[in-house]
Amino acid sequence: MKPNKLRYFLIAVFTLQISTALFAQGFNGKIAGIVTDRETGEALPGVNIIIEGTGMGSATDLEGEYFILNIPPGHYDISAIMVGYQTIMKKQIKVIVDRTTAVNFDLSASLEETETVEVVAQRPTVIRDLTSTSKNIDAEEIQAAPIEGLREIMSLDAGVNRNPNGTISIRGGGGFDTQVQINGVQQVHTNTGVPGSNQYGDLSNTSWKYDFNPLGVEQVEIISGGFSAQYGNAQSGIVKVVTKDGGEKLTGDFRTEIRPPGKYHFGPYMYGKETLEWQKWGEFSNWQTWRDSNFPNPNAPEYINDDSLRTTYYDKWIANRSPGKNNESNPLGVYDYRQLVYQRYLFGFGGPLGNSGKLSFYVSGEFRDKPVRIPSVERSQQYHNYNLNLVWRVNPKNKIKFTTQYQAMHGAVWSGSDDIRWASIIGQFPTWKYVLVLESPKDEMINTQSVAWTHVFNPSTFMEVAVWHQKERMVERNAPVIQSTDPRLVAAGPWDENFRRIIYEFTSLYALDSQTDTWNLSLDLTSQITKRHQLKAGVQGLYWDTRYNGESGARLNAFIAYSGFAEYYHAYPYYIAAYIQDRMEFKNMIANIGVRFDEFNLNFDAPADRFRPFYPGAGQGGGPYTGDIGDTETKKPETHFAVSPRFGLSFPIGERTAFRLQYGHFYSMPRFRHTLSRTNWNGWRMYGNPDLGFSKTINYEVGVQQGFGIYRLDLAAYYNDRVRQVVSSKIHTLAGSYQQSPQDPYYLTYENNGYGASRGFELSFEKSMGRPWTYRLSYSFSRTSMGAYGAADIYEDPNDVRSWISRRSASDFIIGEDRTHRLRALATYHVPVENLQQIIGYNPFESMTLSMIYTAQSGSPYTYAPSFEEAQITSNNRRYPLEARTDMNLTARIPMGGMNMMFGVRISNLFDNSWLTPMDSADDNVKWARYGITMDSKPSGDPESETYKAQELNYMHNYYRTYRNTPREIYFTFGVGF
Repeated sequence: MKPNKLRYFLIAVFTLQISTALFAQGFNGKIAGIVTDRETGEALPGVNIIIEGTGMGSATDLEGEYFILNIPPGHYDISAIMVGYQTIMKKQIKVIVDRTTAVNFDLSASLEETETVEVVAQRPTVIRDLTSTSKNIDAEEIQAAPIEGLREIMSLDAGVNRNPNGTISIRGGGGFDTQVQINGVQQVHTNTGVPGSNQYGDLSNTSWKYDFNPLGVEQVEIISGGFSAQYGNAQSGIVKVVTKDGGEKLTGDFRTEIRPPGKYHFGPYMYGKETLEWQKWGEFSNWQTWRDSNFPNPNAPEYINDDSLRTTYYDKWIANRSPGKNNESNPLGVYDYRQLVYQRYLFGFGGPLGNSGKLSFYVSGEFRDKPVRIPSVERSQQYHNYNLNLVWRVNPKNKIKFTTQYQAMHGAVWSGSDDIRWASIIGQFPTWKYVLVLESPKDEMINTQSVAWTHVFNPSTFMEVAVWHQKERMVERNAPVIQSTDPRLVAAGPWDENFRRIIYEFTSLYALDSQTDTWNLSLDLTSQITKRHQLKAGVQGLYWDTRYNGESGARLNAFIAYSGFAEYYHAYPYYIAAYIQDRMEFKNMIANIGVRFDEFNLNFDAPADRFRPFYPGAGQGGGPYTGDIGDTETKKPETHFAVSPRFGLSFPIGERTAFRLQYGHFYSMPRFRHTLSRTNWNGWRMYGNPDLGFSKTINYEVGVQQGFGIYRLDLAAYYNDRVRQVVSSKIHTLAGSYQQSPQDPYYLTYENNGYGASRGFELSFEKSMGRPWTYRLSYSFSRTSMGAYGAADIYEDPNDVRSWISRRSASDFIIGEDRTHRLRALATYHVPVENLQQIIGYNPFESMTLSMIYTAQSGSPYTYAPSFEEAQITSNNRRYPLEARTDMNLTARIPMGGMNMMFGVRISNLFDNSWLTPMDSADDNVKWARYGITMDSKPSGDPESETYKAQELNYMHNYYRTYRNTPREIYFTFGVGF
């Protein structure tokens, strides 16, 4: 090495020694490269590499190589500076979470000081260190896309499925097998079941907490293949959301979005004269006809004259089925849902605090008032999300980041999903249309605080310590309801048309007060031990204090006074994990190899004998309990352990091609609904299994990337083998529910006896660079099957022959949400507004963007079995029609007085496509397959026949449920930025 180059090298290393690695906690990336002399091709040591505006940098070593660790995701300008050479700045370098971005420089010798040469960086089309399938979406795409929240961004990956109840699945996994992290904080789910009756299934719209104000998001990564040993307690995938931090100057955005009132389901207005019940009973003359046919003698004592018929029956019937004055809900909860306006307000702003440059902040928030699209007790779902990031760069070696977040959702148990079946309680129970007050509104609140400390030991090694606490609370309150004897209610009669009435209830039917405190402590150490090896190790501990008190009856304490369902538990589960992984980066191979260790215990008092759990409740109706009260003896549950090997390999071939291989074991804890929950109903109706262990998925993936200029093609084939999945079983015991099975009482529980597999391939094609067009396309072809083994009915005597009668056959079937084909496409057109100056002599716009999303997927499977024999051996052998949809968003910015005004229009389901709702019964499926009969098919044939009457009731109750998706919606957006 020449003496002057050695001198520059030593000076640069000393100068930048303390500025490397210190920045954001948690999700971050790395920049690395080599600097050479343009004329000679020799490596240049001692070149200063500066990330402009951050205080971060590095210096090239004796081989001309450098690296900078722990860089927050985003776009940066990077300069290479060396005395005797012309300075070069590469602009708009994109740093991605957990990726290495290569930035190389060729410097030209210069004896005189010259201006810096600025070069717009060309992003490599092939991601060299991609070792499993993942998608990365940055702030610009998120804000331009026609979406409401981040859940729609997740759905741009064809491997991601939005389930009917609102949960998110990846590659056929369960709705709670995906882990979503916001700034490293897990979005924890502890209460996922129906209050007081968890055995009924999951709440609607539990994924609401995944949404985040798009204005506050910097980057989202969706990992649908295997993931590194750093991440655990998830079988299917990881979604990492990185929010914005404050910059060097104050910037911000404020927006409001509205949707006009309207009817947002297919079919007639549900309380209007077009409905069948209103056609039959909405005119007074029809009541006269009914009277005359049933009481033909006007002189008979039971005869009802017109005045009495109108005031005692007709007027009350009309009032019971019509909205109240000024669209107040009537005493039964009926209102005109078409008159409600969607409103949304968003803001995000941040910048420096003080003049020291050490403190910065970013605060973002969203309030959304979204009317439920079919009637529900809460009328409108109100969503809150507020987030504050504070960063204190104490000194060049230490940084502290504080984050606090508040999330809240006002809704109801059965409402909130985009699917009509989970949009309201009447999506599940259509006959409740005129008694909405029987459901209780639900409030969920989540408060999160996190503190992260980053300490830099040297330019190659840093440590991150994070502590976060999350308080999750869910509340439903019994509310008084109108009584069955209230004079405002019409008497029972044929005019009810089998719609539910107020019968015995004094209050609404659900009550819940559930609270969970989650504490997390994690420590991660990252060290670039050589230029080719980055070692990372860490430990994590999670601790829950979870208390649940819920009931599904009309009184608050079903253990003592009422025959409804109730449950209570208080537990202190814990989860501990440790990992170590090595990231190896060579010219022709990049490897992520690691191992993870997991442990958990539910840490509460469980029955010592599962056949005699202690039952402290009363019998039916509050009377004496005549069953076996069980045994009060308890035990602590088992502690479960898991070891997860993980590795991913990438083999770049030149600049345009890279192959990859991925293999790993992935475990997740069972849900509290399956382990801690317990429901009574004159004995135990359901009792969770506290000894459930980890569920496990073994993932295999092979893939290839190919670059074509500015385009990238990615192909991946995968196989996910699932074992020890959770399925339900029945424990037959005298402590079981006599109400549901008087002769052979039992309770429902859960076992690790399920298994399944997903196999398929995915294709993605994207152009994410250059203007005016950018686009990404994602296609998935897959099949997911599930099965179970062992006895479905478990008796205390293992030799009881009844346990063999219902023994599962270990045959697997396609799952109900399997979609063979999925296509997702996002296209964005950046309108060249600068051409307006030449065309019309005036250009009022700073920018204009048109973005469109097209989605298409196979319909869900159903069973067509026209005979009893076929029904015994057939499952999900046909599919409903294709489901397609197009969304559009047009936004324009106009500069005005140092700020810019934003105007936009967003249209969901642009072409008003409809998606058929799966039928409720096997007979309905046969009618659909043979004759095309759906829930909105009007009855035909003899009006006096039983078949006609059954079809008439089915149409009357279910017509609006025929199509599960939302019709066209138009939103208008206004905003200002600075």
